[in-house]
Amino acid sequence: MAERPMRNVIVTGASGFIGRRVVEILNERFGPDVNVYGLSSRDVDLSNRTAVFDWADRIQWTFDCDHIIHLAALYRAGNWPVTHPATQFFVNMSINVNVLEAWKRFFPAARMTSILSYCMYPSHPEPHPESELYGTEPEDYLFAYALTKKAMLIGQRAYRQEHELSSTSVILPTVYGPGDSFAEDSHVMGALVGKFVRAADRGAETVEVWGDGNQEREFLYVDDAVDGIIEAAMRSEEDVLNIGTGEAHRIGDIASWISEAAGFQGQVVNNTNRFVGVSKRMLDTSRAKEALGWKAKTSIREGIEASVAWCRQHELV
Repeated sequence: MAERPMRNVIVTGASGFIGRRVVEILNERFGPDVNVYGLSSRDVDLSNRTAVFDWADRIQWTFDCDHIIHLAALYRAGNWPVTHPATQFFVNMSINVNVLEAWKRFFPAARMTSILSYCMYPSHPEPHPESELYGTEPEDYLFAYALTKKAMLIGQRAYRQEHELSSTSVILPTVYGPGDSFAEDSHVMGALVGKFVRAADRGAETVEVWGDGNQEREFLYVDDAVDGIIEAAMRSEEDVLNIGTGEAHRIGDIASWISEAAGFQGQVVNNTNRFVGVSKRMLDTSRAKEALGWKAKTSIREGIEASVAWCRQHELV
């Protein structure tokens, strides 16, 4: 397969957890051979069509863009998607439509790689292949966010077909690691790392874990996620690829491993009254292995240890 070099790359969502690491690793990997334009909401409100087009029109003359890595989205963990579906729908659809049209008008030579979520898949315990993306419905509590992600797939297909643009998409599971949010309202891995590190450092007697511990999730270390994104952007001929470990872990086991890494000596208390979502979710990653020869390198225990160390060093815990 022909490799598409990265020389001038726009990264949307560049101030977010994954976006920051994409910018860092692109610069580390390619050095002076790459120019990375990290775009955040402080620079441009991507949900505002006029602001997006004004920005793109200004930089198109000085930035010969060959790749766009699109991560920008509005999302928060926990129960927030249930109570704000219209906000998520409006903002994310606006962002996606504006980015797609700016791509076509101002950067048509660039290859678009959009980063999507495995919440688009239906609710069942088996690994999700890419073929399940169409003709199925996502989990109801995430319907608005999930369907805006699926709409991005449709948009890229439409722009490829009508305007002969080049694109691919990557679907990720829950991404974690250094630089994540470790607040209690973060996603499950980040929240648990923060809880156990704070509890261990303060000598707390208990840590609360939502659910009975039997729910299962797939987790991907952030550096592996970024490596998969870059490989797909440069080499994938597929419309969409699952990038993950292809393994799910019990939250009870995750909590135990984090507790051990943090040095917590107290007791874990399960709160079965809190919202935990679907019972199990994981990706079928066989297509990525076949198409790219790609496989995640970081074990779950290694990733947890690195996350705990970073949280303890950098967070105000």
